[in-house]
Amino acid sequence: VVAVLFCGITQAHYTFNNLSPDSQDRTKQLFELLNFLAENFIFSYMGLTLFSFQSHVFNPLFIIGAFVAVFLGRAANIYPLSFLLNLGRKNKIRSNFQHVMMFAGLRGAMTFALSIRDTATYARQMMFSTTLLIVFFTVWICGGGTTPMLSFMSIPVGVDSDQDNSSSAVLDGSQRRNTKHESAWPFRIWYNFDHNYLKPLLTHSGPPLTATLPACCGPLARCLTSPQAYEV
Repeated sequence: VVAVLFCGITQAHYTFNNLSPDSQDRTKQLFELLNFLAENFIFSYMGLTLFSFQSHVFNPLFIIGAFVAVFLGRAANIYPLSFLLNLGRKNKIRSNFQHVMMFAGLRGAMTFALSIRDTATYARQMMFSTTLLIVFFTVWICGGGTTPMLSFMSIPVGVDSDQDNSSSAVLDGSQRRNTKHESAWPFRIWYNFDHNYLKPLLTHSGPPLTATLPACCGPLARCLTSPQAYEV
């Protein structure tokens, strides 16, 4: 699962840039359709399993302990990591964003798929039943309350991401550089390496390798740089 996740991230970051504009639009629409179908299937399956599974084991003490552990574990990730990230950036992750990330964490398909793989023993049946309760609680309560929570935390809702992307595309170079420099230092290091070396090597975007690699690597850079990179 983790391998497929990182494969998708890599494909979106690199392969997507090698497609034509029409292919990018069709690819995005196709994956949105697949996402919609998969989401409907998994939640239909979960709802069916909740009432058709014959060996549910509900232990109140274990359920309460699991809920507490889940929320404490998420808090132990969100707040310390946000604090560490804020140490190296000017554009801080504000506390209201941290509270929303803490509240809106959904547990769904992954936990369900892992828990249903083996329900042969009493302990595994109890784990599966508790997992279903946590999933439904976080989807109905946390998921359904995300929009009111955003409004309560004074975070804009109903923003079109495509419109944001189109408006950000008109930013001039100095504004983009300012935004990059306000990010955390690990991101700045990765951004520079990715922009100067990986994107020119794997995609048609970014500066050509002939402009970023040392002069002694000129023949290799010309061999590895796509002709389209010179046209960008």
